[in-house]
Amino acid sequence: MTPSEASKVIRGVLCRGLSYEQTEQILKSMVPVKAESGLVVFKEGERPQGLMVLLDGTVEIFKDGTDEVLATIAAPTVLGEISLLTEGPHTASVRAQTACEFSLLTTTQFHRLLREESLAAYKVIATLAEVLARRLHRMDEKFVEVTRRSASAHAEELKQRLFTDWSI
Repeated sequence: MTPSEASKVIRGVLCRGLSYEQTEQILKSMVPVKAESGLVVFKEGERPQGLMVLLDGTVEIFKDGTDEVLATIAAPTVLGEISLLTEGPHTASVRAQTACEFSLLTTTQFHRLLREESLAAYKVIATLAEVLARRLHRMDEKFVEVTRRSASAHAEELKQRLFTDWSI
């Protein structure tokens, strides 16, 4: 993928609502990363390098200790957004299912932009909040589907805890 093509993908995925100058500020803060098929891009529990924009290819999201794939995601999308926003370890592992191209907004660069009170960085946060809200909505739908199929007391207890344990 050419730098120009990568720039177009990043603009569409991460820089919606940003001015040309703000988009350029984000693009200059990113570095290209490639991963061959089968390579683990990042592991659950690891300290994050930053936000990955999947430009080309397909990845699998999985929890360590299991072979169960939670999701298969094709480009374009963002990965590592939870870790970037919470500064916590990755909540799942990501493996390249095909050869992949990414653009990485490092945690260091992102925090530099925040320290400089970059409007671009704050707009990226708003975009990531939108991504997380859509993913949470899909998870809610899946959760309802699963609990409807399972009438067990355990499912009811889990449902109750999910909507009452907001210890933020």
